[in-house]
Amino acid sequence: MPLKLSVIIPCCNEQNRFQNGFNHYSSYLKTQNYSWELILVNDGSTDKTLKLMLQNVKKNKKIKIISYPKNQGKGYAIVQGIKKAKGKYILFSDLDHSVPIETIDLFFKYFDKGFDAVIGSRRVKGARLLVRQSKLREFLGKGFTFLARCLIDPRIKDATCGFKAFEKETAKKIFSKITIYDWAFDAELLFLCKKFKIDYVQAPVSWTDVKGSKVSVAKDVLRSFIGLLQIRFNDLQGNYK
Repeated sequence: MPLKLSVIIPCCNEQNRFQNGFNHYSSYLKTQNYSWELILVNDGSTDKTLKLMLQNVKKNKKIKIISYPKNQGKGYAIVQGIKKAKGKYILFSDLDHSVPIETIDLFFKYFDKGFDAVIGSRRVKGARLLVRQSKLREFLGKGFTFLARCLIDPRIKDATCGFKAFEKETAKKIFSKITIYDWAFDAELLFLCKKFKIDYVQAPVSWTDVKGSKVSVAKDVLRSFIGLLQIRFNDLQGNYK
């Protein structure tokens, strides 16, 4: 029976949050009547993250682990998961489940309508912010989205929400072109959707801020802006053909 859903969760030094996050995803998936796989990607953790993965997976063939020794960034981890994913639909999300996994039920309805990609958004009608980020992070997120709209695609409402799903062939095509693995990864992804004329929808999500983010405000904001410029440069160089 073909797999319906692949869920990819990138992890780096998440020993304190891993068990809660793993339980959130696995407990939901185990109750579904469709076929699925959960792909955990250990992005060069130096703590006990990989050990915890191995302890929880054991002999469950529906749960897979990808691991490599050097940290490469969230985007790289997701790309590795996409390469291995076999589901008809592929979702990537965050271990902290700031957007709950049951949101995928809504996303399936959009796929049934013919969309090739469903992009979670906190800034479209119907979205709910249950616990907000700090004012600084919220301001920076909105600022990055504004720049992404100017430089990438004016349709973008929320460039940084980490809950996105794709039809398999669409995912394989887009993610093979990814070159940026840090905070600008999502913007490159959305640019490629525009570049390849992917029919995507921005869907409302319920979102809760969870403490423990690895984002460094001072470092990653600058890198993200540089990343946006790199995307435009890549396109001019013909790197996305």
